[in-house]
Formats: sequence, C-alpha cells, structure tokens
Amino acid sequence: MQKIKALFRKEILQNFNTPIGYTFIILFLLIESFVFFYGFKSTSFWDRNSSEMEVFFLSAPVLFLVFIPSIGMRIWSDEKETGTWELLFTLPLTEWEIVIGKFLATCFSFIAALVCTIFIPLTISVLGDPDWGIIFSGYVGMILLGLTFTSMVLYVSLFVKSQIISFLIGFVFLGIIYLLGIQKLIDILGSEYFGWLGIFSISKHYETFRLGIFDPRSFYFFLSITASFLYLSVIHLQKKR
Repeated sequence: MQKIKALFRKEILQNFNTPIGYTFIILFLLIESFVFFYGFKSTSFWDRNSSEMEVFFLSAPVLFLVFIPSIGMRIWSDEKETGTWELLFTLPLTEWEIVIGKFLATCFSFIAALVCTIFIPLTISVLGDPDWGIIFSGYVGMILLGLTFTSMVLYVSLFVKSQIISFLIGFVFLGIIYLLGIQKLIDILGSEYFGWLGIFSISKHYETFRLGIFDPRSFYFFLSITASFLYLSVIHLQKKR
C-alpha cells in the first residue's frame, strides 16, 4: 500500500507541477458551467425555468470522451518519451502496484473536476428546490463512468508512445464504446441483429444513475469493466517486463 501511495503522490505532483493539470480541470469546469447555465437557445438554465440538472448529466459523458483521454494521454507516454519506461520495471513495484498507482492518480484529476462543479447544484438550491437524491445518484454515475473510461484509456495508451496519438486513440476508442450501446444507433443497425449490444451498453447503465435509480447490476457492470481493463493493463506490463 505504501508503494502505491508513493507512486500516486509522484504522479499527482508531476501532473500538477505544470499548468496542463490545472488547464484541463478549468476547461472542464468552464464548458460544463456554460452548457448548463447558458446552453444553446432554449436549453439554458434561465430559459428552462427548472431546478433539474438533466442537461448537466447529459453533457458530462460527452465531455468525458475528450477530458479523460486528455488527462490520460501522458499516463505511459511520459515514461516512454523521457526514457524512464525501462527504469519503471526496475523499481520494487509489482505490475498491479504500478497500474493501480497510475490509475488512482488519473482518477484524482477528473474527480477533482467534478468536485469543482458542486457550486452548480448549490446555486440551484438557492434559486429553486432540486431533487438531491437524483443529483447524488447522477454524481455517483459520473464517477463510475469516469473510472471505467480511465481504465480503458490506461490500457489503450499502453500501445503508443506519442501523447497526441494516445489522446486520439483514447478518444476514438471511448467514443465507439459509448456510442455502440445507444438505443437509437442499435435501432438503425437493426435491433434484431444488434440488440445484444444493449447488454454491454455503457450509456444504458449510466442512464439508470442519471434517472436516480441505484441498480446493483449497473454498479457491477461499471466495476467489472473497470477491473477487466486494469487486469488487461497488468497482463500487458507482465509481458513487457
């Protein structure tokens, strides 16, 4: 545990010693706030005249598709570009400790961004009477979605050296995975042939939390997918050692 803490601390300090770490969080906060309060035409908070946060929770996954690959593109790329990739395997760390340490450090960034958005429901509570149960459920769903996306980016970025390529691959991969489970796309492709995709739909399981439903199956889905991609990352590192 101490080794994981040391690696976690090292990754956090490395990430926030440069303006990049803060820039992504600030951009996420500004864009999310703008979309919620001003939106586009009649979707703005002031035009909706409602204390619901549906727009916030609908836009969050879309921003995650860009935001998480942005903060995750340097997970392994920094090691490869600076020549510390081989050095990483000489440290007294197991593959699991390396993966978990980097995973937690990356999750810290998007969770910090979510914490910064807490002023949005607080503002709504001053102006109206929001349903805190649905808000809490929505945030839980966003955290689980973020954990899953981070584990995926952690894995796919293992195969490239460039940060830009890592971002592009992560963005495309997450986009495909997220879109495949959308019901409208399944209907277009043909539900009789592609209806089974709904079982693995990330968007469908996120939807339950957005609606305020705590379904144990959705918890298990996100946690199992996250664990699976972390395991794949460990297997890949073991082959490289």
